[in-house]
Amino acid sequence: MGEFKMGRIPHLKISLFFLIPLMMTGCIDENILKVSRDIEINPSYSLPLGPLAYDINEYLESLDTVSFPWPDSLFYNDTLYPNPLLYLVQYGINYFNFNSLISDVSRVENMMFRLIVSNGYPTKTITQVYFADENQVPLDSAFADGPYELQPADINADGVVTAPYEEIVDVPMSPYLIQNMGSIRYINIQSIIYTTRPDIPQVKFYTSYAYRVNIAIRIQLRVNTGEL
Repeated sequence: MGEFKMGRIPHLKISLFFLIPLMMTGCIDENILKVSRDIEINPSYSLPLGPLAYDINEYLESLDTVSFPWPDSLFYNDTLYPNPLLYLVQYGINYFNFNSLISDVSRVENMMFRLIVSNGYPTKTITQVYFADENQVPLDSAFADGPYELQPADINADGVVTAPYEEIVDVPMSPYLIQNMGSIRYINIQSIIYTTRPDIPQVKFYTSYAYRVNIAIRIQLRVNTGEL
């Protein structure tokens, strides 16, 4: 009886030693397959929407028809002119169909616009970006707290611009805009360029000066692999 028990126990231990890992492996494999069907991934991609450039040369070139005196004046290409306008408003229109980006808006996790702005003028500028439908009715704006102010370009001791003032502005889009992005057809940029500044009696302007905006969009999606 004793020999029988001693001979069977090692066999039972060996069987359990191999059986338990096999059972565990089967469970692990099943769980892995189950999880892999429901993995949520968040791919993202960026797309340039095009550059825009503005200048106020048309206004500056019309100043030779204005007679003195005016309370303000400026230099244009080293000639002194009266300056009737303290600022000018410039508009840029960029057509873009957001339906071409994604057909299912519900998959959009978030969306961000990146503006690379370059002020080549020695005066400050103010910019607002509007998103409009096919009838040019504004749906939303990029800067919810008001237009974005950009500092003047760097100037030397003679008042001549040495380098434009540049800035990168990232603007997260509101949930409202994401829900209505399928209706967007136009990106309208409104910029105000000032012709005066408080610390310089007569600001110097040249034909080569300009204000430039580059726009790009970054979209992050929410995708469940089980739905693919």
